[in-house]
Amino acid sequence: MKPGAFYPGWSVLAGSFVCAAIAVGFSSYIFGMFTVPVTEEFGISRATYNNGMIGLMLGNVLASPLLGRLLDRISARAIFIFSAVMFGVSMVVLSRTSSLPLMLFILTIPLSFATSGCGVLAANTVVVRWFRRRRGRALGVVALSTSVGGFISQPLTAFLIDTFGWRDALLMIGVVPTAILLLIILLAIRSRPSDTLPGYDDEFLPTASETAEGKTLELERTWTAKQLLCSRNFWLVAGGVGLLFGIDQAVLVSQVPYFQDVGYELQVVGLLVAVKTISAIGGKLLVGYLADKVDLRWVFTYVAGCNALLLSIYILQPSFWLLMLAVALLGVAVGGVFPAWSTIMAWLFGARSYGTVMGMMAIIMQPFAVVAMRFIGEVYDHTGSYVPAFGVFIALALTAIVLISRLRPEPPTDPALSAEPAGNPVVQKSPV
Repeated sequence: MKPGAFYPGWSVLAGSFVCAAIAVGFSSYIFGMFTVPVTEEFGISRATYNNGMIGLMLGNVLASPLLGRLLDRISARAIFIFSAVMFGVSMVVLSRTSSLPLMLFILTIPLSFATSGCGVLAANTVVVRWFRRRRGRALGVVALSTSVGGFISQPLTAFLIDTFGWRDALLMIGVVPTAILLLIILLAIRSRPSDTLPGYDDEFLPTASETAEGKTLELERTWTAKQLLCSRNFWLVAGGVGLLFGIDQAVLVSQVPYFQDVGYELQVVGLLVAVKTISAIGGKLLVGYLADKVDLRWVFTYVAGCNALLLSIYILQPSFWLLMLAVALLGVAVGGVFPAWSTIMAWLFGARSYGTVMGMMAIIMQPFAVVAMRFIGEVYDHTGSYVPAFGVFIALALTAIVLISRLRPEPPTDPALSAEPAGNPVVQKSPV
């Protein structure tokens, strides 16, 4: 291939980024913006309304293993298109119906499947196939999509609700973003790279130094659900990353009332949270960059260690400027969890079965977040403080480091590899 030629994987990365930003931004991120108008119209409590978010989360758990396996077996582009159409139809139906049970059903089944099928799960599965040498950086960019999606969708949705009402706002979200999704999918999404593409050799073939070191082109293993459940690495990753995900989700929903309890005004709290969010975005890029250059176990140790250090500072309740400095420097830990997880999965399990691995792992990891969020609320109700929960979370973050430190890559011993050519062969390179 011509040296320096534009590699089409970058177009796939850009398309996957936009799809995930729209799918997540215009679903999970805007859910709370409909709380007041919907509860007032239907005369329901906030707790009842929140059942919709619970349904969306549970639906994602159900959808992930099925869609992950389908993404590994059939055209990813077809799944993106079907999911985008389902996304639009779900939003349109939600905007027109007055049946609460139907709304809950749509959130739990079709909308959750749609957001997984053209959102983060699908985007990561496609991108990991198109990158090997710069895989960590590519996955770090994909991880940014949810933050960007939320940043764009929330003020836009607020404007639509204020201007047209919540029903017409949902209707427009069902039409315009869906049209953008379909256009991007048709223009940019491709399932797998071909070795005839410009720039393919630079991304996947061994460099001269790797060849000199005796590293050869190897085929990646195909993983079945049974093999994953019998894999020591699978459970170590699910446990270690699941603990950190749970901590992050619990702290995320509790940080605003915690800062207010400490004595800060809401405007000041908003500034702290905004600085932490910007730091988290930088963390996604930083971890993605480091993932291509540093042992991934050390990258995870850095992320989890920052989490523990930030919680320790919360417990100490320092002055405002020290707290601001802490969230600015250590907020990278929040943003770094997802790219650390996605690159660790690619390192251990490869790209061939990436969708299956990610889908299976989501089933195990989601309960960590549910339990952690419930736990921190119960601790506060019984003690009047979040500090005891923060202490427990520090211990859990250190436990997560121990679990991930015990990861060891497994050799590609799948018998099918000797007979089946890899759709996306890569050089298996241990992170050093």
